[in-house]
Amino acid sequence: MKERIVRLRNAIRYHRDQKGDDRCWLDDRLVWEIFSGEKVNTLPSYEEGMRKCRAYFTLRSADHQDQTPEDVILDKERWDEDVMMMDGQQLEQELRRLESAIQTFYSVTDSERTIDDDRKLYGVLPEKIPADFRLPSEKDFLGLGSEKKGCPQFWRSHMHCQGKHNIHQWGPCKDGNR
Repeated sequence: MKERIVRLRNAIRYHRDQKGDDRCWLDDRLVWEIFSGEKVNTLPSYEEGMRKCRAYFTLRSADHQDQTPEDVILDKERWDEDVMMMDGQQLEQELRRLESAIQTFYSVTDSERTIDDDRKLYGVLPEKIPADFRLPSEKDFLGLGSEKKGCPQFWRSHMHCQGKHNIHQWGPCKDGNR
């Protein structure tokens, strides 16, 4: 149980710690994959991917980083020390709390999930590190500002991919697999 708690917490931390154009609705899928054990390796269409990217930019972007609370735990070595001290009942409660937070997060559709949903998910972590919800400009995030950046370029890089592959990396996929 301790290992599962730490794995779920680390998945949420990875999600929280993405910055700039590394923040993406696909990171939501990574948390789900670790929670459910189901690998998601199918791509939506270019149009569906871009629809989700537009919703992400609109609903999950902020002009500033959240404030750091006074009781923040910056020392990574201490983030999971509480787990090592828990008895069996406390471990079960903590696991249920994490799983419930992840299920609640996923009960909201991609096109409706907001920064507040992210904050609630991150709120289950003991360290209380704030997230940085700042994204690149709309032009850079959703536009054609660079050949190697932005949602359109990401989706175009996967347009000819078929079969199973890693959707969290840029394409093209070799032989339909990554």
